[in-house]
Amino acid sequence: MHCPRCKGRMFTEKFYDFVRSFDAWKCTCCGEMIDSTILSNRTKNNNTQLG
Repeated sequence: MHCPRCKGRMFTEKFYDFVRSFDAWKCTCCGEMIDSTILSNRTKNNNTQLG
């Protein structure tokens, strides 16, 4: 997978919260992180119309 920000290489990493753990993609170059929550929020914000 390629990073949407810098086109660098991304890898999966497991992150731990107090309650759960989740997997996310992390860029080796710029540090961009993407998981299912981030993707759904970005999709919602892109479909929002102003005015």
